[in-house]
Amino acid sequence: MPDNQNLEYNPVVSGFHHADGPMNIPLNEAKNRFGMFPSQFGYLTKTKRNNQKRNESKVLNLKLGYFIKELLGPKKKNLKKDVYKFYAAWHRDYKTEFEVNMPAFYNLNDAVELKKNIRANWNVLQRISQIDIRKEIERSGLIKKSTLYSIKPTDVLIPKLSEILLKRMVSATGERVTKIKEILNLLQAHALVEQANHLAGAPLISLEKDMIECFADEISSLLMKLNTFIPLEDVKSLKGRTGVGVEFEYATRDNSYLELGKVTGDCTADKRYDQSNADIENIFWTVFSWILDRNYQILKVYYNNEFVMKVHLLPLFVSVPQCPGDSDYIAQNRSDFMILAVDAIETTLAFSGKLKAREKDPLVECRDEIFSKTMAFITDLADRLHIRDVYAEKFSNTAWVRDKLCAYPEIFFNVDHLIKIDELEDVYYLVKELSAQYGYDIPQAVFMEIQMKNTSLLPGYINKSPGLKSFSLIRGRTEDGINMKRVIGI
Repeated sequence: MPDNQNLEYNPVVSGFHHADGPMNIPLNEAKNRFGMFPSQFGYLTKTKRNNQKRNESKVLNLKLGYFIKELLGPKKKNLKKDVYKFYAAWHRDYKTEFEVNMPAFYNLNDAVELKKNIRANWNVLQRISQIDIRKEIERSGLIKKSTLYSIKPTDVLIPKLSEILLKRMVSATGERVTKIKEILNLLQAHALVEQANHLAGAPLISLEKDMIECFADEISSLLMKLNTFIPLEDVKSLKGRTGVGVEFEYATRDNSYLELGKVTGDCTADKRYDQSNADIENIFWTVFSWILDRNYQILKVYYNNEFVMKVHLLPLFVSVPQCPGDSDYIAQNRSDFMILAVDAIETTLAFSGKLKAREKDPLVECRDEIFSKTMAFITDLADRLHIRDVYAEKFSNTAWVRDKLCAYPEIFFNVDHLIKIDELEDVYYLVKELSAQYGYDIPQAVFMEIQMKNTSLLPGYINKSPGLKSFSLIRGRTEDGINMKRVIGI
């Protein structure tokens, strides 16, 4: 926990129980009532090496985490399709109910524009997809037929052929070099198209609208890579990483999602010793509910192709009861509106400024540019979502990020007035569906920590006004929040 925090770490967390429904419950109470011991799943032994009994503490979301790790690890699942299909049938309509354009939150690329791009390159994609790799190389005469047909299994064919051709490139001259390059490009192009086909479960050229909507970013990224080997039309309209400057992408819902906390060394690492500050409470348990929530995104920030920072984002509903006689503790001018919440900003060690190595100095020198462009991206996203207000959690694993956020104007709210739409009912029923589909025990409850609602991270005004919290006002009006001068007697 932060050095200036002396209170017990026991924030209120969000949950949904199969019998009790939505709940906002103190963390320790949730652990006592619904937590399980890691030894029940083999993560820890019940005794230490000296046969002494281990003092275990209960953990939330263990049953959920067990089957998610199984799916993403040994079974190598990408849960984006499962998440997409579930939410496509869920009853909530953000456009009708809140005038929020949620598709902009699911992918950086527009599905309609991507569909046009696929149609424009239809013939090229079809030709590459239908190529018989062995026959094409046999026709080129670059590799002996006996060698070509001896390579098994098929999934190692392209890597093995590429390895052979690259070795032969070293001694090749003239037209043979050109021919080898052409075949290498063809191999890479075919591999990328096959990767796209496998991702969506159908040939790219015949994908239905829903799968293009689901995998718009992944398909766009593959097409951009494909363009480096086989020229395509209209690729400039696609959004994805090129390896130059400040760039963004959403975290993919595969095993790499579970590793992000370890990469940045924050409190969502799977082991406490991977945190840059081991005194802060570890909340890896909440990552399993985030990955299944379509309305919780992690934005990854890159600089010259190096991952430097992640930003946690979600829309929240602000509902402030207008109680007579309680005007000190309510928003003065506004209630019942949506905000884009910046739930956390965490950096890698290299970008934190804690490394003394000279080779990392240029990265730190670009700190202002990267941060300002990230804030510009977030406000642009809010525009595309049709959300006016952007508020940010001030706590971060990196001191300079906290300083940057504290430079913004403040806005104050009671955290009880920040509402997550559906309050995890959607996540719970997706958990129930997935656990049944893949043959795992169905958890009784699911829990999530939202930093915006956590008053234990930074003490702030908690002693004088429990539940009240200060946020960085990235965009909006301070007068829409609580008048803190009256609350704390300034």
